[in-house]
Amino acid sequence: MKTVNGFIAEGSFYKGNFHCHSTLSDGALTVEQLQDAYKEKGYHFLSHSEHDFFTNFESSNEADFITLPSSEVSILMPQGDYRIYHLHVILGTDEHIQNATLEPLKHMQPIIWDAWEGYSTAQAFIDDMISRGNLVMFNHPHWSTVEWEDVYALNNLFALEIYNHCSEWQENMGNSRIMWDTLLRKGMRLYGLATDDNHNRQPLDSPKNDSFGGWVVVKAKELSRNSIIDAMLKGSFYSSTGPEIYDFRIVEDEVIFECSPVERIYMNGDGRQYQIEIGENVTQLRKKLQGTEKYIRIEAIDKFGKTAFTNPIYLD
Repeated sequence: MKTVNGFIAEGSFYKGNFHCHSTLSDGALTVEQLQDAYKEKGYHFLSHSEHDFFTNFESSNEADFITLPSSEVSILMPQGDYRIYHLHVILGTDEHIQNATLEPLKHMQPIIWDAWEGYSTAQAFIDDMISRGNLVMFNHPHWSTVEWEDVYALNNLFALEIYNHCSEWQENMGNSRIMWDTLLRKGMRLYGLATDDNHNRQPLDSPKNDSFGGWVVVKAKELSRNSIIDAMLKGSFYSSTGPEIYDFRIVEDEVIFECSPVERIYMNGDGRQYQIEIGENVTQLRKKLQGTEKYIRIEAIDKFGKTAFTNPIYLD
């Protein structure tokens, strides 16, 4: 096997949050206050995913901080159906927009979808958004009380929100990586994102605040929507609640992984063997492949339980 890289060869790492809410919907901070808070924490980009309407603040982008146009859209479920379908719309690259077969969404445009009549309702929404030059992610599946079958039934999803800090911090329902593994084992190719989904109803310095707990770090050629989205579509990013990842690749059938000091590193995939490294300050994992793997991914966990997740490298 030749070298397979988890990240693109050239570029820089950019930290961002793909899911947040301001006073435009049900958040407590204004758009400007949110951006300032994330700038101060060293983030490079932010996605304002307000409920059921599209926002585009790209006109205020700066050299070292940009926003990504987006929305979080709800599909109304019938009475008695406890499932929640929150689908996350993210504007694609300029090429996606140029190739759109439907009119792209405009700033502050409402997105109101048909009431649920089955999986076809959600699929029609995904297809419509993609036709307008967007990517679509399934948000907080554990909090949404959906089963893996509910996600598996849908095509052309870009990603699954595998860690939602607001749901985890406030309700212990933000971790969806077991569902992610189930879907991966069944052949569904989805990237995994960690986000905040922050509403900031508690002060930023409060231990109950829901900001700065889940993020992605993208290795991209430059800090621009085109480069960030292009890198995301190539899987050139990792998600984290704490540790940093520096390298993830396969060279001559050997997995090479490097990270900031952690307590445990796990290599997982479609089977149940694989590898663990454990110690006080573990920073790397090396493992020869067996040759039967369909995909592998790695999680690095520090002594506080904070975790960094790679995306899968597919081997089939």
